[in-house]
Amino acid sequence: MSNYTIHVISHTHWDREWYMPFEKHRRRLVMLMDALLDLLDKDPDFKHFHTDGQIIPIEDYLEIRPHQRERIEKAAADGRLSLGPWYVLQDEFLTSGEANIRNMMFGLKTASKYGNPIKIGYLPDSFGNISQMPQILRGFGIDNAVFGRGINRWQDQYDEDEPESRGYKSELIWRSPDGSEVLGIFMANWYSNAMTIPTDPDKVLEYVNNVRQACMRYATTTHLLFMNGCDHTPSQPDVSTAIKLANEKLQDAVMIHSNFTDYISKVKEEVHNLQIKEGELRSEYTDGWGTLTNVLSSRIYQKQANWRCQSLLEKLVEPFSAFAFMLGEKYDSDLIWYAWKTLMQNHPHDSICGCSCDEVHREMDTRFEK
Repeated sequence: MSNYTIHVISHTHWDREWYMPFEKHRRRLVMLMDALLDLLDKDPDFKHFHTDGQIIPIEDYLEIRPHQRERIEKAAADGRLSLGPWYVLQDEFLTSGEANIRNMMFGLKTASKYGNPIKIGYLPDSFGNISQMPQILRGFGIDNAVFGRGINRWQDQYDEDEPESRGYKSELIWRSPDGSEVLGIFMANWYSNAMTIPTDPDKVLEYVNNVRQACMRYATTTHLLFMNGCDHTPSQPDVSTAIKLANEKLQDAVMIHSNFTDYISKVKEEVHNLQIKEGELRSEYTDGWGTLTNVLSSRIYQKQANWRCQSLLEKLVEPFSAFAFMLGEKYDSDLIWYAWKTLMQNHPHDSICGCSCDEVHREMDTRFEK
């Protein structure tokens, strides 16, 4: 009898630019995607790959391999490759409210070129999360948020004078100031808790049980999340073999190669009486899962450049283009969206936060000057 379902979600967390400049990271992305598409062709048991909740890796890949578009579209149509919903995985605090909304709008618009975007509010590595995010997600018909920072994990021992220090389970309700709510999936064991599942028959059960016990400490349902990947990691090519071996040895659980849509659907069937977290997720009680507050002032000149560009688009370009349209002129939405796209390429959390190598920030300067 299976008491638990272990959902293995293969993925990569793709920082577009960080400890290397964009084009060097893109070389690794091309290799990753080439190998992934080949794996999807040869292994029917490799059910799904999660492309980090953003569409820009697909866009960057197809700029180099435009002839692979048909394979991308087929994988998406078959439910084996996720698309979007974000354009980039932004820092929510250092970009404006409008920029956060445009990010989702453009992400959905771009992802729709290749298939149906997923409706997952994926925020795995944002250095804290803004209080209005549930409201924004609900505005796009998304009723969930998956995140890894900003609150503390559940503690059995805590300071009763500071109840916030007790922390949270893996599933909770996250509420915005306007009352909007989403189901929060807190990756309390991070997004790499099952990065490489062994295919050694003598090791797989011990590994799976260790990861499972860590998940069960915080889970409120019988559906456990195994995140099979990490920063810039390719797909584990033998993960389907690992899953088969694990299922041969597990007595009270079944392991499946899953995806976020199915996982969240199953979680919804079981959750009840969840904790409620209101407002922003930027608690000081983060038990090492820090929100990296020093990045708020790192390379401050780029924060200022970003604000000037955002203000130019939001308060001058778009309003005055609308006025001109009312007077009979053309409203050039293509050019305006191109400007937003160029600006949003500076909004990933490792870019706008000013915590990347110098080459990255020199390229950001060029985008801001455009």
